Amino acid sequence: MNIIDTRAKGNFEFVEMNSIKNIPLFKLVPIEYSFEDNNFQNVIFQSSPAVENFRDLNSLQDKQIFAMGKGTEATLLQSNLVAKIPNSPGSDGLMKTIKENSRGDDYLIVKGEGGLDQIENKLKEMGKNVKQICCYKREKFQNYEHLKEDFESANIIIFPSKFSAEIYFKEINFTHHKTFLGISPRINKYVESLGFKIKLLDYFSDNLEKKIKEII
Repeated sequence: MNIIDTRAKGNFEFVEMNSIKNIPLFKLVPIEYSFEDNNFQNVIFQSSPAVENFRDLNSLQDKQIFAMGKGTEATLLQSNLVAKIPNSPGSDGLMKTIKENSRGDDYLIVKGEGGLDQIENKLKEMGKNVKQICCYKREKFQNYEHLKEDFESANIIIFPSKFSAEIYFKEINFTHHKTFLGISPRINKYVESLGFKIKLLDYFSDNLEKKIKEII
């Protein structure tokens, strides 16, 4: 099997891929930010790259930490930080978890440039004090022609982010005899909206390659 994972370089590096080829479809670029006010009780990480590009993780030991999903939770664990995650994915599930576990009225949201605003808006509607830090941005490559040959011969393509799926179907779009795997319902919903079948992959299982063989 020829398996390609489209995760960005530097993202989910702890996931072992012995026979899986990593071909990123975009790059993550750190953004300078100011972190001077530590007066918050709760911090929300909206993505794994938000964790990886936030330089002040050592200031969060006494904070209540929330993560959008399993990937972000797993990335935080690499720095010995334990986060609470929703039982059901998405902003609604996370808001439920926040309401049940928050410690006070002051929140810091860490995310990427152009990231979702639903959590911030809902907290503000509840009268909470919310600060936001954007610590990275996603940049498409200027050209994708040099990647098409690899994807044309691939049997299985993994999308660890919705952005990678968007780029693939716009810039590459080889769909014949391909098996698509997404790591979250949000990603899969997008791919299905384009009319393609996609299976949900437990990306953070102990044996990723074994898990792939089980579901295809």
